[in-house]
Amino acid sequence: MTITYRILAALTVCLFVASAQAPNPPYALFQNAAITASGNTINATRVPVITQSGVPVYVDVTIQFNVDNNGNLSMSNGFPQIVPSPALLTSQFKPGTYAGPSTLLGGKARIVVSGPGIGAGGATQWSLSAAPGADSCTIPPSATWYVGSPSSGPYAARIATAKITNTDFSYGVAAGVSPSCQNTPSIKAGSWIYGALIGLSQTGNTLTITSFTSSGTVDNNAPQDTIVFTLQ
Repeated sequence: MTITYRILAALTVCLFVASAQAPNPPYALFQNAAITASGNTINATRVPVITQSGVPVYVDVTIQFNVDNNGNLSMSNGFPQIVPSPALLTSQFKPGTYAGPSTLLGGKARIVVSGPGIGAGGATQWSLSAAPGADSCTIPPSATWYVGSPSSGPYAARIATAKITNTDFSYGVAAGVSPSCQNTPSIKAGSWIYGALIGLSQTGNTLTITSFTSSGTVDNNAPQDTIVFTLQ
């Protein structure tokens, strides 16, 4: 077995171990990176590396191979190349408890925003859930969204299919409201079904959540319903 194959085998084992248990730092999370390949080159983008103190840093790793006449692989000179990942915009999202408008569920629509975290491909991920004591019909009851270009996020295909071009939002999906809430006044339930495509933006302490999905799980290029929450 050549040294190159030993490296690849070791990487495979590391990926398995990393997914099976939480190691003690320092360690790398290649399973959370965006891994692509072209020709003789493998790229791992935004590999989270957890330092001894538990702080994550991000690197981009490029590995290039030579192939001899017999098809044997060897590492090209100067590789692997490891550089710091460009900083992602963590946006202006703020964690905390938010209250909805007084006209929605008697002012009892409340959510808790959490983040930032590490999502698929190393993307910056945020999430929300209904706050303790919130009305059971709070919308959205939970959601996850990603910061960055809409064309490269996890929901890029849906955004492109719906022909959404607004770059002021970060996009994600929301959980659906309970069937018991479908006829609640002030709730446009059809826009908050399970898996609804949503866009979020924040200005100061104001968080705007917009659904681009209508009844029948149809994504649209225009907002179908919008709710504005305020940080408490």
